[in-house]
Parts: sequence; structure tokens; C-alpha cells
Amino acid sequence: MFIKACPTFKVSILSSLIIISSLTACSDDDDPIEIEPETPAITPPTTSTPTPKSGVFLDSPVEGIGYKTETLSGVTDAEGKYSYAEGETVTFFIGDLEFPATEAQGIVTPLNIANTEDVTNSAVINMARLLQTLDQDGDPNNGITITQTAIDTAEPVDFNLPPAEFAANDAVKATIENGGQNTATSELITEEAALAHLAEQLTENQIQLGIVGSWSITNSETDLLSITFFNNGTYVLFEVEDAGSLVDAGMEWGTYERDYETNRVYAGQDFDENGDIGLNDFGKETGDPQLFAAIIDGQLNLEVDEDADGTVDETLIFEAIPTSAELGPWLIRDIDGEPDENDLLMLVFYADGTYVHAEVDYSDQDEDSGMEWGSYSVNSDTNKLTIEITFDANGDTGLTDFTQDPSLGLFLSVTDDVLTLSVDEDADNEVDEIMSFTRP
Repeated sequence: MFIKACPTFKVSILSSLIIISSLTACSDDDDPIEIEPETPAITPPTTSTPTPKSGVFLDSPVEGIGYKTETLSGVTDAEGKYSYAEGETVTFFIGDLEFPATEAQGIVTPLNIANTEDVTNSAVINMARLLQTLDQDGDPNNGITITQTAIDTAEPVDFNLPPAEFAANDAVKATIENGGQNTATSELITEEAALAHLAEQLTENQIQLGIVGSWSITNSETDLLSITFFNNGTYVLFEVEDAGSLVDAGMEWGTYERDYETNRVYAGQDFDENGDIGLNDFGKETGDPQLFAAIIDGQLNLEVDEDADGTVDETLIFEAIPTSAELGPWLIRDIDGEPDENDLLMLVFYADGTYVHAEVDYSDQDEDSGMEWGSYSVNSDTNKLTIEITFDANGDTGLTDFTQDPSLGLFLSVTDDVLTLSVDEDADNEVDEIMSFTRP
């Protein structure tokens, strides 16, 4: 009779428990005993939900309008606030009436929705008129409130229609007539009133509208290089490389478009007296030089790709022109209370004591259009404006007369963002003409 012995170990109890799991045990029939290892517990991965951000929809802040993003939805509150997650798009709606989707961000306006910097864009005009007309109490200055009645009855509309067609559209009429306003209305508010209110809100909320603004070069030896992008899709550029020469100098005035996604700018000229300089090369044809414009740290950066090969060849940096007191850009509003007939009449006063006068009048062929640049000072006691012209490309137009005859009077004052030039044309100490200018 044979007995098979198992090996023995002199180990501690704890060591034995550990070793047992890795040894083959003996049994009476000499078959090994397998010990199954324990399956480790698996902890499921945790997912985090992004913290929602808060944004505002405004013409004035719009209360009661519905919104939806990829992950969130709701109704704006009394401050026009809505919620979104980073990287989402947002669609605002009034019942069955939807606004086009746009990037969700801190502030959304009709301009964002229309993907434009031009306040005269048809979609911008139509959105502003509709929202302000639907306001419950009819006073958008205290906010815009959309009623439940409007939500229940609003019909889909096409914001891309020309403003006149939009106003006459049956769906638009039905929406505003059934809007639940305190005072019933059947017509949209005027374009002028709607855009004036929208522009005021943009200013009050310090909204930088794309590249809109007046800018002066910081990194060039050119005597003068200044550009203003207006919020109606037009621009004016002043450039004087050498004050003693009219070559490659002067102004251009035209239209521009800017691609929101790429920052590329396309420009066309209505008036051009500065030759090959300026923005006249930046068209839409294949191979045209390319211009990219963006606001970075409060400055306007213009990047130029001269041969359209995808490489930036030059970067121009502009700073914002101050707009305190008389400083900054001004556009003519009226002369003696009557609308001015010029196509463009503009003044810009710079912090270094220089100014630009720019004028374009297509209807008067006897008047020289163009720009003049010089220095100025204002007598603090009398408000009399003293002018010295450095560069003159508009002949007798502009302020030339006041440099040739010091006895003539030109007096400058600014009140409530209106710049007034009072003109004494015959040196009799009486005002013969009053010109009023407002900010662009």
C-alpha cells in the first residue's frame, strides 16, 4: 500500500493564505485542485455635465421668447437671459415662428442671427421691427415682452424678404395683429425707429460690432492712415504717405463685406482718389489679394495675403480713435435744420490735434470732392476753431476759406453727442449757417 504525501511548509497563517492561491493542492486521487481567482470590481467611468452658461437675447432684452440649443431649452426671463453650453447653436422662437439658428454666446442680437455687421441688412431690419412691434407695452426702451397670445398665434415668416415686402406679408400682419399687445396694432414700427433703437442698445451695451469703428494706424511710418468701418456696410479710408505729395494719397469711400467665419474682407469703391493704395485690390475674384480683419485686444488687426497663397505677408495694427468731446468721427445730420444734400460729409478729429474733412457730392460737378487734412485748435473761451491745412485734395471745398481769411468765424461746440459748427461767412459777428453732426 502506497501513500502519496503532500509537501509541507512552515509559514505563517497570513503567508499561507496568500500562497494557497498559487499552489496546486494534493488530493487522494492525485488530481490537482484549481483555485479560481477573484474577479476585480470594475468602477464605471463617470461623466460630467458641462455647467450651463448664461447669455442674453437683445434688441432690448427680450422676455418670453422661446429658445432651444442641442442640450437645453426654455423661455428667456425678464432680463432676456437664456442658457446654453459652450459650442452650441441656439434657435429663438415665438410659437411656430422661428428665427434662424446662430452661435450661442454671451449676447445675441439680430445682427448675429443674420450673420452680418450691417444694420441695414434686410433680415436685421425685419427682426428689429417685428420684435419691437410685438412688445407688450409698446415701449422697447424698458425691455421687450412677448405675450402668451403672440406665442399661441405667431406664424412662420421669411426674414430675408425686402423690408417693404416683409411689412406687407400676410403672416407678418397676422402675427402682429394677434400679438396680445396692450394697444392693438396692425403695422410694424418704422425702419428708422427700429434701427435707431437697435443702434442705441448696441451702444449702451458696449457691443463691438465686428470691425465697426474708427481706427488709426500704429505700426506704420505713413503720415496718416485712418479707416472707419460704418455699421451700414460702408467704409472710408484716409491715407497720406507724404504730406508734401498728392501721389498715393487721398481718400476712398465704398462698401465692404466681412466673412464672420474667416474674417476675410471684400471691398468695393464708390469714390477713389488715392490710386492703387487702400482696399481696392481686395475683391472676390480667384487670385485676388486677400484681406483679413479682426479685433484683437481692442485693436483692429488687418492681415494681408498679397498673392493669395495662404501666407500673411503684412500685418497692420490700428487703435481705436478716442470719442470724447470733439474727438472721433462725425457725420453731417443737417444744415440749418434741413437735410444735407452731400453723398458724404464727414469730420474726424484726432487726439494729436489733427483733423480730416471728407466730402463727396456727385450732384454738384462744380464742387471738388475729396479730403483735406490739417491741424486744429479750439479757443476755450470763444469756441472759435482755428485751422491749418497740411494736405488738401478737395480744392475750395472744406475749411479752406477759414485759413485764407482769419476774420471769418467758425465755432465748434459739442452738446449731447451733437457737434455743432456755427459759421460766420462774412465776418460780421453773426452766425449765417449752423451745421450739425452726429456720431456714426
